[in-house]
Amino acid sequence: MMFTKCDSMLPRTLISLFLLPVLSAEPCAKTPGSNCKCETPSGIKIDLSPLDQSGTPRFTTVDPSNGDTYYYNPCSAFTIPGSACADVAACQDHKGADYSIGLQNTANFTGDTTDPTKIHLVYHTEPDPKGVIRETNIALECSDSTTPEFKFVKEDPPGKGKFFFTLTWNQLCYKPSSSGLSAGSILCIIFLVLVIVYFVGGILFLHFVRGATGAELIPNHSFWKDLPYLIRVSTCMSIYFIS
Repeated sequence: MMFTKCDSMLPRTLISLFLLPVLSAEPCAKTPGSNCKCETPSGIKIDLSPLDQSGTPRFTTVDPSNGDTYYYNPCSAFTIPGSACADVAACQDHKGADYSIGLQNTANFTGDTTDPTKIHLVYHTEPDPKGVIRETNIALECSDSTTPEFKFVKEDPPGKGKFFFTLTWNQLCYKPSSSGLSAGSILCIIFLVLVIVYFVGGILFLHFVRGATGAELIPNHSFWKDLPYLIRVSTCMSIYFIS
């Protein structure tokens, strides 16, 4: 009974285990001292500093459904005189009233749970007198254009102060830096070298020292022969007790 249930679930379980690392977006650690730069463990670097416009918002976009205007500047804070938007990263003009929707010192780079190729830049405000915290979420997307484009996407859920935008630019087509191999790559290379040494060295030793031939040339032949069965048993046991 246990193995019948396991055999039906095993392919899906193994596929999930292999795909999980592939479908997980890399974290992008914010560069110390900057609100608009980050780097992933694999060396992908994002730098929005060329888009910065000191003291004033670089980008303006409009929500076509209600005419609200949104202002954004990637790196340094800006102020709109005579409004509630003072030292902000993003601002909303709603029917003539201005609201801060993100502060520069809250900038945080995050992965996308639905698209591992995207990285988001997220800001938020301090709670207002009613306890409302507004948030700006900007999806950084690759484009062929050398001219960056900032667009309003939606407020979701409506009226809750959670705003979504896209920033597309050809400098957001993420490429690993050329500074060298990452720690993960080095570990993979070391592991591969050790595996090759293990098998090649073992085969040579067994052949010339012990006179082994055929399948007996494989180091620890009995272990490798039983490995598929051992994996199946251990996986089935895990699935059985979890389910």
